[in-house]
Amino acid sequence: MESLTRVFSTLYRCYGPQGWWPLPSLAGGKGYDERGSHPGVFGIPDGDEGRWEVMCGAVLTQNTSWTNAERALLALAAEGIRGPRTLLKYPPERLAELIRSSGYYNQKAKKLRSMASFVLACPGSPTREELLSLKGIGNETADSILLYAWHQPVFVVDAYTIRLFTRFGLLEASSLPAQTSKRYNDVQFFILKHLSKISIPDDLSRTDYYAEFHALIVRHAKLHCGARPDCVYCPLEQRCLKRI
Repeated sequence: MESLTRVFSTLYRCYGPQGWWPLPSLAGGKGYDERGSHPGVFGIPDGDEGRWEVMCGAVLTQNTSWTNAERALLALAAEGIRGPRTLLKYPPERLAELIRSSGYYNQKAKKLRSMASFVLACPGSPTREELLSLKGIGNETADSILLYAWHQPVFVVDAYTIRLFTRFGLLEASSLPAQTSKRYNDVQFFILKHLSKISIPDDLSRTDYYAEFHALIVRHAKLHCGARPDCVYCPLEQRCLKRI
């Protein structure tokens, strides 16, 4: 669908490469910016420690801002918790205290421990079904892990994606199912169906394209396409239907 490619190209021209998913523990290092992002550098993470950090970040950012999740990740790193084995050595109460900044910290501590046990029992790239079977891992978290930790070509759908594509006239919000998981799957199917037919820029793999596209949507939504849109200097404003 030409409209989707226009959205991507417009956002990419405006904001440039995002280098998402950040690895806060490597912030400021070679190839990383001050927040741990790696603009224009793909294939990161490429090791178990980095993949684990992405997996933890995907859980910790549930129902909170990335800034709060980032603080929790840095607290874990400062404590020397850089993998599932070391995480499981900590009692749930202490782990919860370390990740307090992320909110719902008692629940998230249990989720991290469940995920750590799974990673140790089943090393290697997980399937979507395996991730969804874990405590507190839903569609968005599972797909974030698959895309950003394991570089699998899946498209992450979040509230930003649905809001932007609805306002841009690509989705009809009133026709989406009320059930959250069904709505997620329907939107993802729609996006992947159309993206599978387009030509990816020569310098990006399909996985890189999906990762960059999702990160650009998040960046744009935070700047312009919130629940109350800020249309001043919005690069998509001329095409937006402003259907809230």
